[in-house]
Amino acid sequence: MAELEAVHQALTEFGSSLRLDEEELPPLFDAGLLDISLLLEESLSLEFSPGIAQRALALRLATKVLIEDPSPDSMALVLHEFGVLLADIELEMVERPSGAEWDLARKYNALTEYLGTPAPAENQGFTDLPRLLSASGWLARRIDELIQAGGLDAVRLPTARGLVKGAGKRWFKRVSARASGRLCTTLARLRNGVESRARQVWLLRRLGEDEYGPSSVYVFAHVELFPAIHSRINETTLALECARLHGLSHGLQLPDLAICFETPDWMTHYALSFLLPPSPGEWPVRGARGLKRLLDGRLSRWYSSPFDHRMDTLEMAAAVLRIGRPLFYERVAAHALVEYALLQGVAFSRAAAPSWIDIQSGLEREFSTLLDGYLMRLFYYPQLKKPEGWCAYLADLHALHFEGQFSDNFFDYRKHFLSRRGLATAMEILYRTTESHGLLQ
Repeated sequence: MAELEAVHQALTEFGSSLRLDEEELPPLFDAGLLDISLLLEESLSLEFSPGIAQRALALRLATKVLIEDPSPDSMALVLHEFGVLLADIELEMVERPSGAEWDLARKYNALTEYLGTPAPAENQGFTDLPRLLSASGWLARRIDELIQAGGLDAVRLPTARGLVKGAGKRWFKRVSARASGRLCTTLARLRNGVESRARQVWLLRRLGEDEYGPSSVYVFAHVELFPAIHSRINETTLALECARLHGLSHGLQLPDLAICFETPDWMTHYALSFLLPPSPGEWPVRGARGLKRLLDGRLSRWYSSPFDHRMDTLEMAAAVLRIGRPLFYERVAAHALVEYALLQGVAFSRAAAPSWIDIQSGLEREFSTLLDGYLMRLFYYPQLKKPEGWCAYLADLHALHFEGQFSDNFFDYRKHFLSRRGLATAMEILYRTTESHGLLQ
């Protein structure tokens, strides 16, 4: 426990010395920051794996550069190394029973906190919702998976009694008071702070003192995300694509998507706020693996978690209950449509062709998933006045992102929705975006 406390204290001091909570980027940093980084390296080497110690060494070397030559570039390097270090420590903590219990308690508490009163529902007879949701197969399976992966005793955990709001609060408060819980809480807080600062530093490095609109900034980010593609995208091509997709959406009787394309600035501002990495150049997409990492991060960020994080189905359900409604999937589906359209007709090398095909296939699957999310919102929103409607929606939301087995009712609704618009699948919408582009080079 003493070793974990030492790590916790060193991380806290390093984060405070970086002044992540300040609105403006500090021009200078105290030389004591280097001493703290050395203390952090030593404490981590005693408690965690050699890989973590190597990460801590890289952070110390980056910190030395920042102190000797403070600049947006050196600050970006420190933030990158610190963010990766925090993520790696978090992964190792979750592999320990104490960290696994904190993680499960956090998710359980978030899930139970808003079970009684989903915000927009008019008939607040939701006393049966915890019982009904506890009986959901997807929820019970996921909780069992987390318990087994963490090596926990299922009988002694509050999860054995179903979903109980008071028990969730008490459990999370208890595990958060332990040394491991304090460390996990600090890791989560610091990761949010690092990502916020990294976003600010990227803008400063990319734009300098110049003023740019959201469309220009989005173009810069798009080019960095797809470095292997010789894209000719600029503000004009972006505006033309949005105008074309606006007409296409209206023609397909998709007014909720069409409104997202009314102005390119609205679309790009939304993407910059919720869908792009803090520093796009650190998330290059050169194949299927890079694309999956990017798309996982987008989903996490959109559901109000850190970008460098893979959403858990419990976190997703908790976020929906907290907000009190399904998220606006038409907005992310519209962005996926823009991104797919912008990447048509681009040039790339012969060697990059196989990877590019993988990227195209991944983007097609992503659009189909997000459009299904939009259709689920249309189908289920009128049913959310009753707890049974919430249970059905959360089950299909889990199926959307984690299993792919929808309910028969929603499957029939989707089929009917598409057929009324002359579509057999969502893929046909994507194919219509390629009509004005040339063949792949």
